[in-house]
Amino acid sequence: MQTDTQTDTRTETPAGKFPFAVRLLGFTPEEANSLAAGLLRAPEPGPAYFCLSAHSLQEPDLFIANGDEIKALAALAALSSGDLRPALIVGTPALTLPYPSLARPLAWDGVHAELALLVARRADALAYLTAGGTTPPPERRLRERLDFDLTDPAEYVSQRRATARGAVLVLDDSPAFSANLARLLSPYRIALEWTDDEPSAVGFCEKQAVSVVLVNTAVGGIDPYRLCAALKNCGGLLVPAVVLLVAPPFVYDADQGQAVGIEGLLDKPVADQHLSAVLKKLMNIV
Repeated sequence: MQTDTQTDTRTETPAGKFPFAVRLLGFTPEEANSLAAGLLRAPEPGPAYFCLSAHSLQEPDLFIANGDEIKALAALAALSSGDLRPALIVGTPALTLPYPSLARPLAWDGVHAELALLVARRADALAYLTAGGTTPPPERRLRERLDFDLTDPAEYVSQRRATARGAVLVLDDSPAFSANLARLLSPYRIALEWTDDEPSAVGFCEKQAVSVVLVNTAVGGIDPYRLCAALKNCGGLLVPAVVLLVAPPFVYDADQGQAVGIEGLLDKPVADQHLSAVLKKLMNIV
């Protein structure tokens, strides 16, 4: 049973529609792909959706969980934040749960109608927080801990990054994305650099303090795993966190990624608030 399912069927959402990020919990790859495809067919007018990759660092706006998988329901209980990050259950859970549910086989008109209600509930909850001067809850930690965790506490201490105010480096085939990112980072006085090839990225990290490297995997001629290994071992002032910017047809190899130390993924298109939140988390910016 997969409690966090990766899909590769997402394409760009229709023009003019805000894409809400959905995290799927507990579905087989086949059903996850079917759900992802169905979400892309959301009717107009109304919200648009896409499914986050399994290793995405972005927090979801909504959850969809497999009601027939007890582990998925347990994960949902730990991850959901009420109306701020509401959830829909597919199937018929054995327990009474505080989430709406839809029985299989799914009728997509009903799915889209239920999700639209959840989006409205989320908007109301966020508006209530804003009106009261309260900020939304922070994003989850980068590494999930076990319920009964026997890990040496020193290991978690070693995983925490010291406050690092080096530059953010973007490897992309054009400077457009980095120009927008520079605007987001300007209040924190964080330098933003851009390059479009691997050797330049490694050379920059050798000579300058770089906290985070964002790599667009659509750039031709790059191997993100080879690049990450080179960046981590180039001997620069900082060991940068490496995050991949991904979209189909790219398929992430989790084993290779873990071996070279990739921090995770961000699904394109990534909204400014999600990009800013991930960078602040990686750089320990309050």
